[in-house]
Amino acid sequence: MNYNNWLTKRDRHSPHKEAVIDSTTGNRYTYRDLNELATQLAGYLQHREGLEAGNRVAVVSPNSISYLVLFFACAKIGAVLVPLNYRLPKAGLKEQVSDCDPHLLVSAEEFSEVVTDIAECNSCSYQMLDEGERAVAAVMQTEQPEVLPYESSANDIAMILYTSGTTGKAKGAMISWQQIHWNSLNTEISLGLTGDDSSFVNTPFYHTGGWHVLLTPLIHHGGKLILQPKFDAAECNRLVDQEEISILFGIPTMLRMMMEEDNFEETDFSSVRFAICGGESCPIPIIKGYQEKGVPIRQGYGLTEAGPNCYSLPAEDAIRKKGSVGFPNFHIGVKIVDEQNKELPQGEVGELLMKGPHVFKGYWNNPDATEQAFDDGWVHTGDLFRCDDEGYYYMVGRKKEMYISGGENVYPVQVEKVIYQHEAVAQVAVIGVPDDQWGETGCAYIVLHKEASLSKEELLEYCRDYLAGYQLPKHVILREELPVGDSNKIQKKDLEEEFNNRHHG
Repeated sequence: MNYNNWLTKRDRHSPHKEAVIDSTTGNRYTYRDLNELATQLAGYLQHREGLEAGNRVAVVSPNSISYLVLFFACAKIGAVLVPLNYRLPKAGLKEQVSDCDPHLLVSAEEFSEVVTDIAECNSCSYQMLDEGERAVAAVMQTEQPEVLPYESSANDIAMILYTSGTTGKAKGAMISWQQIHWNSLNTEISLGLTGDDSSFVNTPFYHTGGWHVLLTPLIHHGGKLILQPKFDAAECNRLVDQEEISILFGIPTMLRMMMEEDNFEETDFSSVRFAICGGESCPIPIIKGYQEKGVPIRQGYGLTEAGPNCYSLPAEDAIRKKGSVGFPNFHIGVKIVDEQNKELPQGEVGELLMKGPHVFKGYWNNPDATEQAFDDGWVHTGDLFRCDDEGYYYMVGRKKEMYISGGENVYPVQVEKVIYQHEAVAQVAVIGVPDDQWGETGCAYIVLHKEASLSKEELLEYCRDYLAGYQLPKHVILREELPVGDSNKIQKKDLEEEFNNRHHG
C-alpha cells in the first residue's frame, strides 16, 4: 500500500473540489491545482536539487501555500520535511539544523540572512521559499522533468517535528506515514469528519497541531482549508462568516481572543458544527460564550509523539465534566501506571501511556531518548492522568516541570540555563504559574551575587537574545536565598506554594 501519495488519489476522487484558500491573497486552489503544483515541485527537487528518498528538507517559514505544496512535493519523492521553529534565536535553529543534517534548507525571505549563514555552516543547499502567487507562477511556468515516483511503506518517515526535552536539548520526533494515516482515521471517527467540513489553519507548521489536528485529516477526506500565516482573531471571525467554516480549532487563549474582538457578536456562527479546544482546560466562561453562539466546544488531548488527536470529550459533557479530556479515540490503547509501570486501579493518579499505530517511531538521531520513551511498545506521555467512575479521563499535571504558555511548551531548565549565564545571577529557579491571558507563564526566582544588581527589565533584555518571547518569564522575583532540601536541591514546590499564596491566597 502506498501511504505517501494520497494527494494524487484525492485528485482522482475530487479534482475540482476546493482544497485550500490562501487568506493573504484570496487565491483558491482545487485538489487538482494542489496536486499539479506538488508534482511540478517534486520534479524540481528530485532532478535539480538531487533529493532522494530519506533526505531531509528543513524549513524556516510561517504558514504559506508554498510551504504546504513543499510538504506534498517531498511526500511524492520520499523526502522528509523538517519544519523548524522560526521564533527560535539563531543558536537554537543552528542546533536543530545540525541535528537533522538536511540536504536542503528552505526559508521565507524574512529569514534568509540568518538561514543562509546556517546553511553555509552545515554545507547544505539553500533555497528561498517564495510566497503566494510568485511561487505558484514560478512552479507552473517552469517545465520540470517527470517525477520518479516513490512508494513509501507505513513506517517511512514523513516529517520530523522538534519537541524540546526536559534537559533543554531539542528532540526530533519521527512522524511516520502510518502515524499520519491512523491519526486521520481516529479523527474522522471521533469527530465525524466529512468532505463537506472546513476549517482555518493558523497554528504554526512547526507544531504537530498545524499539520495533524485538522489539516491532514481534512485533506484525507476532501475537506477545505483556509490557510493563514498566523493567528488573527478578528480575521478568524471574518473567515467564519465569509467561508462558512464548519470546525474551529484553538487553545482557550485563541478562542477567548476571538470572543473579545469587536466583530465577534456580529459574526454568524451558524455554519460551525463545533470547536476543538486543546492545550489546556477550557474555562467555563469561554464554553458558555460559544454555546450562546450555538457552537459546542469539544475538548481533547494529544501530543506530538502520539496522534495528536488522542482524546475527545463529547460537546454535551463540556460543563458537566469540566476539566476532562473525554475518552480515548477509537484505535488507541491507553493505561495509567505507577512509577514501576504497573497499571493502576480506576481513580488513581499515574502517568498516561499510549499504544497503537498512531504513535511515533522515536527520536531522530537519539536512541537513548527513544529507549526512554517506550516500554514494550507503550509510549510514555510524561503526563499525569486519572479516570473517573464513568470512564472520563482527566489530565492532573505534568510529570516533569514543563508548562504551556499560549499553546507553546516551555521547559524551565532551558530558561534557567540562559538566566544562569548572566554574570549577576547566583541562583535561579523557574516555575510555571497561572496566567489569565496565556493560561500559564513563567516566574523566575533569582538570587544575585553579592554586591551585584539586576533589574527585571535588564534581565529580560538579556534573555531576548537567547529565548523566544513565550519563554520569557513574566514574573521576576529577587530573593536573598532559595529554599533547599536535605540534598541541597531547590524546592520548587515551596516556591509554587509561595506564589499561589501571594497571588491567590
